[in-house]
Amino acid sequence: MMTIRIRKKGRGGAQQMYTIGIVGPSLSIDRTLHALSDLELELRFETFPYEHARETADIIRRSRDNVHGWVFTGPIPYLSAQAVLLEHEHATYCPPTGGSLYKAILQAVYTLGRPVERLSIDMPDNDSWGMRDSLRELAFSEDQVHKYLFSVDYSVEDMVEHHARLWQEGTTEAAFTCLYAVYEGLVKLKVPVFKIDATKIDSMQAVRMLVERIRSSAFKDSQLGVLMLEMDRLHEEVQKTTERYRLQHLELKIKSLLLEHCDRIDGSLHQDGTGRYLMFGSRGQMQRSVEELNATITQLELDTGLKALAGIGFGETALVAENNARKAILYAKESKSGGVVLFEADGTIIEASAEQEPLAYHYLSHDTKLLKKLNRAGVSIRTYQKIKAYMRRIGREEVTAAELASGLSMTTRHVQRILGSLTECGAAEITGSELHSRRGRPSNRYRLL
Repeated sequence: MMTIRIRKKGRGGAQQMYTIGIVGPSLSIDRTLHALSDLELELRFETFPYEHARETADIIRRSRDNVHGWVFTGPIPYLSAQAVLLEHEHATYCPPTGGSLYKAILQAVYTLGRPVERLSIDMPDNDSWGMRDSLRELAFSEDQVHKYLFSVDYSVEDMVEHHARLWQEGTTEAAFTCLYAVYEGLVKLKVPVFKIDATKIDSMQAVRMLVERIRSSAFKDSQLGVLMLEMDRLHEEVQKTTERYRLQHLELKIKSLLLEHCDRIDGSLHQDGTGRYLMFGSRGQMQRSVEELNATITQLELDTGLKALAGIGFGETALVAENNARKAILYAKESKSGGVVLFEADGTIIEASAEQEPLAYHYLSHDTKLLKKLNRAGVSIRTYQKIKAYMRRIGREEVTAAELASGLSMTTRHVQRILGSLTECGAAEITGSELHSRRGRPSNRYRLL
């Protein structure tokens, strides 16, 4: 591992020094550092060279606490990292673009002294760089180009053999590769090979965007967060019993658990009337502790026998954050799925239960046509957006009422009424039906429009 510091040119106000980890083959890291040498940002680079991309996951696990973000020198280490990168971690890679391919082809023409009419090229199987489009723009036909599509589980030996065999048979005049290991293997075999690298401008732009995301995240983390927690029907529970000091004993149990959570987020706890508590802290700490908060809520309900409701609001001031927390607690009361409801400053609602992935949707819409349809149907924009968000989360365009009811913790009858109303007003349509058993009526499948 090597540390390199790049200072911002000129004079200016003090800025935080960010540490960026660069992961990839040694030669690729050297090229990336050279491309970033003129970057006018106050940065410290930590380099993490590897022999094979499979080492990427271990590199991230060992060093994630020492960097603010990651730069991967190509798509393979970037894709390899996706399985271990955490949600809040920032990462990018320097993708070769059409300009990178044009540069490699110009180098081939200059080196060989003639136009290249037949070539072999390797590229990611998802073609995220648009290589095919670039080749078409250069007027290469399918017969002139021999492609090798690779994924994370690539084999350098297979790729080298593919390029070398085509050249030795006289099928191609040159090879173009995105991977340094393949480039080095073909050089040893004396195959005319040219490396497709990201341009200096592309590399600088990728890092600039990464730093902006880190800064934006740091700003959001510093926003205020207010957690509001209510113990439902606490007064009624106390009035039912003749036990003296029942209320005080319950409140001591509640405060004890809440203070433990407050310590985890480095916040402060305040009581806002009987059974309602406010916790103030930073946005970042509250977002990262939602799972622990769900566990605290479960323990509260077990210890007290009462329903616990929690809403978190974010904002740049305590007043805005607290108002958003009050909105969040109202949505938590309406929700049947349980868990924590978060209310963002832009109006985004996030339902984070312990059993399911978070469901994020917006309670506002500027689509006047849609709003008129929903008004005729008697369905709120929030309900519509929530259904839409759930279908997006499960990756489905069509769904039955029973499937939707199960996913949103509603009754099937209630969902059937909603979908029926949406269909009548033109906000949804029936796309078919399916029969789950020999008895009973078939279930309609719906799609939102």
